[in-house]
Amino acid sequence: MWRRNVLLWFIFVHSTYWAIGKNHHHNPFEYFDFDLRRPCAGWQAGFADYLADQESLYELVWAYVNECTNLNQGLFISGNNHSDDLFMFIKHPICSLEPSTIYEVEAWVELWSKAPTGCIGAGGDPGENVYVKFGAVSEEPSPVIEDDGTVRMNVDIGRQSIGGADALVIGNIATSITDCHNEQYELKELETPAPLIARSDPSGTLWIFVGTDSGFEGKTSLIYKRLCLQIHRQGCR
Repeated sequence: MWRRNVLLWFIFVHSTYWAIGKNHHHNPFEYFDFDLRRPCAGWQAGFADYLADQESLYELVWAYVNECTNLNQGLFISGNNHSDDLFMFIKHPICSLEPSTIYEVEAWVELWSKAPTGCIGAGGDPGENVYVKFGAVSEEPSPVIEDDGTVRMNVDIGRQSIGGADALVIGNIATSITDCHNEQYELKELETPAPLIARSDPSGTLWIFVGTDSGFEGKTSLIYKRLCLQIHRQGCR
């Protein structure tokens, strides 16, 4: 939790640059604050670990939810995990960093979830078995269709509760609600347990992404509200 407090304190100090993901030029540290309630934030969404051309079966959708009458505003993403391994993610490039440089990346994420805790579902718990991952890579994280017709990520995200070379598990989507028959959105905060090491590309760009790796064979819907980043060159503290 201390990482989140330090990160938010720096962002508050540099709040002149609020809301559109603009960095604060405090070298060797860079700070970013993305308000995902704003469509101009420039985030994109994607899906992986499902059969190609089956998007309607998996009910894959995403959209900005920013109507003034909606209390849970942000970037909405949803899917039905028929594959028992559906990955749903959002991504954004971080530009104007040092070219081909190793960075340590820390993140704090705010999201709305309606997955209760302690419930039994097909394949697993609808909250505790849907794992949230944060990643940072030099190439754009994208779904690709493999020879067997399965859509996979082009970066290493690991599998479900296990992280990969390019992504850390930062928690799950379970809320404090224990009534399995009364789903309601609750705001949840997650943060990286340790810095993620990544190298920028030759143009000084680093791609970041946040996603859910699901072991629950059912429908998962989330609304991402805010993401804060601290990025610094490795060894500079």
